[in-house]
Amino acid sequence: MEKRTEIEVLKEQLKQSLEREKMLLDHIEKQSVIIKQLTDLQNRVVSVLEEEVSTLKVQNTELCERLSRYEHPEKDSHNSSIPPSKESIKAQAIRRTRSLRTPSGRSSGGQKGHKGTTRLISPAPDATQVHSPEYCACCGKSLADIQGKEAEVRQSIDIPLPVYPTVTNHVSMGKKCTCGHLNRGSFPLYVKSGVSYGVNIHALVAYLSTMQFIPFKRLTSILKDLYGIEISQGSVSNILNRMRRQSQTGYEAIKKQIADAPVVGADETGENVNGKLQWMWTFQNKVATFIFQHTSRGKAAIDSQFPEGLPHSIIVSDRHTSYFNMKTAGHQLCLAHLLRNLVYLSELNQKQTWSTDMLDLLRDSIHQRKSVPFGEIDAGNIKERFNGLIKKDLTALDKKYESLRKSLEKHKEHVFQFLEQKNIPYDNNGSERSIRPLKVKQKVSGMFKANDNADAFCQLHSIADTARKNNQDPFLAFVAVAENVCIEK
Repeated sequence: MEKRTEIEVLKEQLKQSLEREKMLLDHIEKQSVIIKQLTDLQNRVVSVLEEEVSTLKVQNTELCERLSRYEHPEKDSHNSSIPPSKESIKAQAIRRTRSLRTPSGRSSGGQKGHKGTTRLISPAPDATQVHSPEYCACCGKSLADIQGKEAEVRQSIDIPLPVYPTVTNHVSMGKKCTCGHLNRGSFPLYVKSGVSYGVNIHALVAYLSTMQFIPFKRLTSILKDLYGIEISQGSVSNILNRMRRQSQTGYEAIKKQIADAPVVGADETGENVNGKLQWMWTFQNKVATFIFQHTSRGKAAIDSQFPEGLPHSIIVSDRHTSYFNMKTAGHQLCLAHLLRNLVYLSELNQKQTWSTDMLDLLRDSIHQRKSVPFGEIDAGNIKERFNGLIKKDLTALDKKYESLRKSLEKHKEHVFQFLEQKNIPYDNNGSERSIRPLKVKQKVSGMFKANDNADAFCQLHSIADTARKNNQDPFLAFVAVAENVCIEK
């Protein structure tokens, strides 16, 4: 009886255990469902948060870029080497009223004592038109029988229209000598067999393309509309390349003139040749301009034309490394470039005074060069002030300040050469002026289709710009080249 009771107790306990186990299993299952629901909810929340974080990152980047425009001044032509053609519309508007020069205090326009110019009456006019009154403006009587006298003379200048090309037959005569030899008259060198374009057309095509930057298609339209000459774009290209080849002797003479010059300005700019970036280089001074193009912006380009460097020349340039790797007689940094860099730094942080002090120093050196007799310039004081500025610790400022300071310290011997030699300019504006036509040409035409076209532009522009610097007519310089060009077939 007791054993049965004990078994029943165990059964009851087992039953209770099973019930508890079932309850626990049910609870675990419910908890699993809840956990799954919470996990799903967590995943959805995480996904939403990740998307929101991604959106906020994009917005933060955009806001930082917008904020940087206010914290850092926009770079344009007045505070960097960015050309005016790449400025924003706002920068272009500001540039018209802002200059690197400090105000002189004088009114704008010609100053007192400035010698004006006017076109004078020609003493030998080509034609005369007499304008005589026929009736009295007061009473209306006829004035036909009254002898008039000269009251006033005016002149007008015009060009004759229409302009037609002249076609010249060149006939070679044959004469038989008594000795039996048949002699023939010689044609001018520029007259080829068949029909050829003459000297003036060659010169005009070169002038319109190289000096007025007119694209081939528009150039052919000009020749047809103004002169009645129908010429293809291919013929224009052929003419320019003939001019390039025939001007080679003059081009080499210009290069030699540059190589022997005591002072040479140098600069380079990018060009588009059939979609590829290449570089156009200029080496120039007051009497000569030598321009060439190359695939490299490094010393390899310079070595292609000046393998021995320019050992007799002081090079005026910006701080492009290639110029300092040349063999030269010395260097002069372009102060115009430095002034623009310093203007930018002054706008970047208006609380610091280093850039403004350096600006004042460079402007003072330029002012002394312009206004003080050359032998009386206090170059020692200027250099002492300069050495004091380049020794200052600028590490607490933006890294751009320290970068410029280190560069000036590295080139300190090349900053004030213009105070020691009178023939050295303090800027490289001459080189920028000589290379600017390339940018105009590219803006109008878009690109050069081939290297031959780019070479023709460089070579012919070198000829024309050198002629202009020597007070010669660039068109007549092309005429001189064309007189020999037409020899080629």
